[in-house]
Amino acid sequence: MTVTHYSSLETLAGTYESSGAWWVSVARALDDLDERLAEDTAVDAGPAGAFVDAVSRQPSLSNDTTRLIADHTRLIEQARQLRRHVAQVAGDAEQAPAVAAELAMLAEAEDRYRRKSRTVFWDSFSRDIGGE
Repeated sequence: MTVTHYSSLETLAGTYESSGAWWVSVARALDDLDERLAEDTAVDAGPAGAFVDAVSRQPSLSNDTTRLIADHTRLIEQARQLRRHVAQVAGDAEQAPAVAAELAMLAEAEDRYRRKSRTVFWDSFSRDIGGE
């Protein structure tokens, strides 16, 4: 496990300003998020990934994992779209509040995805659908 410090999207959203340091921190945080999501793809969604494993233990979780994969894909696209936008408007004081609002929504979406993922994995080990 790699231990890396990255600025919290939520923190950046709550402390927005138009300084160069804030814009650089936003860009780095979005790049870090993209990297984390790529790692999730490799670990969770591949043919031998955690989602396949969860469904093999609990086939009733198939729909949940399908929704998680769709949520993950949406999250990646939102993060990349915001990163492209930040690259275009970095340094523009008028854009900082809108970018901060997008960061807050993205942070919430990531948190929601992580909670749902943990629930699916937990359910794959603990859900009892009867018979025993």
